[in-house]
Amino acid sequence: MKLKLWLVITILSLILTHTLTTQNLNLKNRNYVCLSAGLGANYINFPDVSDYITSITGKRTKEFDGAPEFWASTEFKIGRDIAIKIDYSYISKQYNIEETSTGVSLNYIFTYKVHNPVLTLNYLLFQEQEIYIVKFGAGLGFTKGYFSQFLPLSGKEVTYGTNGGILKLEAIFSSRLGEKVYVHLSTDVKIGLTDEARDANGNKLIIRKPFEEDRNLRLNFTGVAIRFGFSYYF
Repeated sequence: MKLKLWLVITILSLILTHTLTTQNLNLKNRNYVCLSAGLGANYINFPDVSDYITSITGKRTKEFDGAPEFWASTEFKIGRDIAIKIDYSYISKQYNIEETSTGVSLNYIFTYKVHNPVLTLNYLLFQEQEIYIVKFGAGLGFTKGYFSQFLPLSGKEVTYGTNGGILKLEAIFSSRLGEKVYVHLSTDVKIGLTDEARDANGNKLIIRKPFEEDRNLRLNFTGVAIRFGFSYYF
C-alpha cells in the first residue's frame, strides 16, 4: 500500500513539476500555426449504400455502422480567440457479404471511400497557463466519394465516383504534452450530400426497393466521430 501511494505521489509531482517549468508559448496573445494529425472512429450512416447492398444481396446491413478515419489539419490563429483551419479526412469501409440462398456460395465486395477537405472557423478558449485549449468550430467543405462493387457473376470490380459538400460542427480539447506538443481529443457531427454516383462511362447505380420508387445511388451521409491525435504549435 505504501509503495503504491509513493508511486502516485511521485507521478503527480513529476506532472506538476513539468507543468510549472514548461515554457509559456503565449498562444493566446500571438498568431500561430498548428499542425495536427491522427486517427478517428466514425459512427456513420450511408443510407443508399445500405439500401443498395440489400437490393443486390438480399441481406440487410446496419444503417449506422463504424468506420475508421485518417485526418490531418493546419490551423492558423488570426485573432485573439479566432482561428481558421484546413482539415482533411479520409473515411473508408468495406463490406464482404456471402450469399448462399441458391446453394452456391457467392461473395460480394462493396467499398466506399470518402475524401473530405473542410474549411473550419474555430473559437478558442485558453486555460490561463495554456495547459489546455478548448475549441469550438463550424465548417463547410468538399466531398469526393467513391463506391466500388465486385459482383461474383461479373468477375470484375467497377468503381463509381461522385462529388458533393459537407457541413461539420466540432469540439476539441487540446492538452499540453511537451514544449510545443499537445494531445488532441475531439468529437464532431457531419452531414454530407453528393450527386448521383457514376462510373467512367457515365452509368449510374439503381437502387430497387419493393413497393418504393427506384432511385440512383448517392453517397449522402450523416455521422459522428471521435478523434485522437497530436498537435504541434509554431
